[in-house]
Amino acid sequence: MNNPQHTGPAPAMRLIFEYEGDSVRLVSQQPVDTVVTDVAGPGDFVVETRDDSGQRLARVPAHGAFLQSAEVFPENHTDPITRVNVEARGAFTVIVPAPADATQVAVVHVAPPGREELREGATAPSAEAARDVDLATFPLRLQR
Repeated sequence: MNNPQHTGPAPAMRLIFEYEGDSVRLVSQQPVDTVVTDVAGPGDFVVETRDDSGQRLARVPAHGAFLQSAEVFPENHTDPITRVNVEARGAFTVIVPAPADATQVAVVHVAPPGREELREGATAPSAEAARDVDLATFPLRLQR
């Protein structure tokens, strides 16, 4: 029986961010040894690790970041639960791969392209046409 080679956990960082509107603050960085499996997934907001030149090394989705609505439970339990718009405010946590050459981390809004960016005859924008907008960039403190 052929056993696959197990490489074990790789260096990673647990990052905790707080946000209000589009303003983001990195409040905690903690090195962890774990396998990061949620790399390069889809999402409106992602967190990237980058090298000194700003080149992306890894990207993970920021699940639950920048929520702009909340469920409201009615006083009468027979009434429906509704969703209302609220100011984006809260916190989120991500674990990102942290290779040795990672020196910074960026919170990025992946905005879908405008209709003018659609190729003629296309019914949906291509993945390459999405615009990435950096909301904030922070130095990454790797403590090895």
